[in-house]
Amino acid sequence: MTPRRVEITRPDKPLWPALGITKQRFADYLRSVADHMLPWLRDRPLTLIRAPDGVEGERYYQKATPAYAPSWIRTVTIPAPSAKRDVAYTVCNDAATLAWLGNQAALEFHPAPVRRDRLERPDLLVVDIDPPDGAFDAAVDVAFLVLEVLDGLGVTPLVKTTGGKGLHIVVPIVRHVSPGQLRHAATRLTEIVADRRPDLVTGEFRKAGRKGRVMLDPSRNGAGATIVAPYSPRARADATVSFPVLPDELRSIAPADFTVATVPHRLDDAGPVRWTEAASERHQRLPASLLRD
Repeated sequence: MTPRRVEITRPDKPLWPALGITKQRFADYLRSVADHMLPWLRDRPLTLIRAPDGVEGERYYQKATPAYAPSWIRTVTIPAPSAKRDVAYTVCNDAATLAWLGNQAALEFHPAPVRRDRLERPDLLVVDIDPPDGAFDAAVDVAFLVLEVLDGLGVTPLVKTTGGKGLHIVVPIVRHVSPGQLRHAATRLTEIVADRRPDLVTGEFRKAGRKGRVMLDPSRNGAGATIVAPYSPRARADATVSFPVLPDELRSIAPADFTVATVPHRLDDAGPVRWTEAASERHQRLPASLLRD
């Protein structure tokens, strides 16, 4: 049975020491955003970044749910051919699981774009906009290009900061394509956007080949992909958070505006309201033009 309350052990332990954010304060943060965050985690295999000694200590990715996890923690088992074993990913469907993960110093939450009942059918298309360091304005310029292309295709997307230097444009989609088809669609979208502004946009993964341009990364789609969840903090010294925004806000924001300290006071902003609405809306079909060879 899922508990109503999860005990926070060592509540005074600093996780973001420079900002005075302790494990208890982090738990309070997760409690405040739970209703907004959980719809985007529900039933999804979850990859975590843990930092048991805070952001100034060692951090690592966790895919497999620990053997010591309580029996009420839900999991979904997925074969991992490269590791020659099955991996039991944590599934976070409730505030108690979110609190338990926070108590494990899981600072970042990266769900897959699939749900556990149909792992072979993704339901999110993600456009990952990755600008050079200190070039958030360029990321915004590219975001408007992507939005323009998607609007021309009849698609209505969502926008959020990544909590890092870039932006994510997310399209909830009907589960009608395979991971390979989704990756193909994301690659085709990248090509269309890059053709419009080859001086600004590239699909080049190697930094040396980008030549100061903004990268669109289609690898966020397809088998094994993940995306940082809305409202997830990042394991960075400034405790920034991936935060939903509206397109018309993009020229007036900066990634540093959204942190573990500020986000609980911004949950009534237009961005969170829009993402909450979208979580219960009917999903869209991928345009056929993105699926053609």
